Amino acid sequence: MHIVFFILNPFDYDSRAQLICHDILSSGWRLDIIATIGGKIPSFGNADIHRLPQPVWPTRKRRFIEYNIRATSLAKRLRADIYHAVDLDTLWAAVNAARTVGGKVVYESRELYTELMSLSGRPIVRAFWSILEKKLIRKVDVVVTVNQAIAEEMTKRYRINPPEIVMNVARSGESIEPIDLRKEFNLQSKFVLIFQGILRPGQGILRAIELIVYLPEVSLVFIGDGPLRDTIEKRANDLGISNRVRIAGKIEPGRLAHYTSGADAGLILIEPVALNNRLALPQKLFQYISAETPPIVSDLPMLRQIVQEDKLGLVLKDGLPKESAEAVRDFLNNGLEMAIGQCRIAKRKYCWEIEGKKFINLYRNLV
Repeated sequence: MHIVFFILNPFDYDSRAQLICHDILSSGWRLDIIATIGGKIPSFGNADIHRLPQPVWPTRKRRFIEYNIRATSLAKRLRADIYHAVDLDTLWAAVNAARTVGGKVVYESRELYTELMSLSGRPIVRAFWSILEKKLIRKVDVVVTVNQAIAEEMTKRYRINPPEIVMNVARSGESIEPIDLRKEFNLQSKFVLIFQGILRPGQGILRAIELIVYLPEVSLVFIGDGPLRDTIEKRANDLGISNRVRIAGKIEPGRLAHYTSGADAGLILIEPVALNNRLALPQKLFQYISAETPPIVSDLPMLRQIVQEDKLGLVLKDGLPKESAEAVRDFLNNGLEMAIGQCRIAKRKYCWEIEGKKFINLYRNLV
């Protein structure tokens, strides 16, 4: 079997993509990855990574258009059995390549793409993506998404068969060796919280910093990079807490769990500013669970369901920073140990060793 994997990012730091591609190669199948420039690794196992340019002048729309045109041409030459598109922004290439060579298409919709925060207030752009998804989704063989809420929304919108659900989980983390974050980042605090992911609006990053003001016994480490990096540094400095806030930058997926497990708890304070945000169930939740680092999450439906059902951490209600800080302090002092034990149990259920098999079975059934 030969699979072509389309992804509109450099691939190097995409944990879920690497988990999927690792399983493909472990199954003895041939794999080609069509990613973008910006990454450093030339290959993944014995799979070639074909890196396409990302021009943004005179408009950023050129980035999407040029990727799909070039990816289509390349994918046709590769002549695969299955074309796997990660998100809507690569689906045009997958569908067109498959139509030419007769391959199957897997559409992995990690998010409710047309309801992204970045499309809020942009009705014309949003309408474009909606029309494109409605047209292309009927030409794919299997739709996969990451949780039940998004699956139900897609089924209702497009009147399709319910998508397969492969949750955005991490490996079970049996061989994690925690990194001492206090030593690594020169911190003296009793507790260390972690935020991992892209530093961008909508993730509750500034709310997290406000919490730290009222928690003098707590430090906060950001693992990741993004457009809010400078804002974080300036805000922490203005609030007089720069000695307790650190930005580590991007960490390779293979090393990430060692940093995660060194924290006392992990933050996911997503803001419900768009439907996609409200339905989110991000991979970092399961990375925290896998590392036995209890999550502190926004009071959003999918996050609340997972965290409360298994007593994994704290669901932080909306409120003023001082009130929220008191809830966090109470959890760290009185609920942390029980939550760690619950994460230790839950990580055997929410793990890639179980979820990843769904993709392998899906590929086999298609061919």
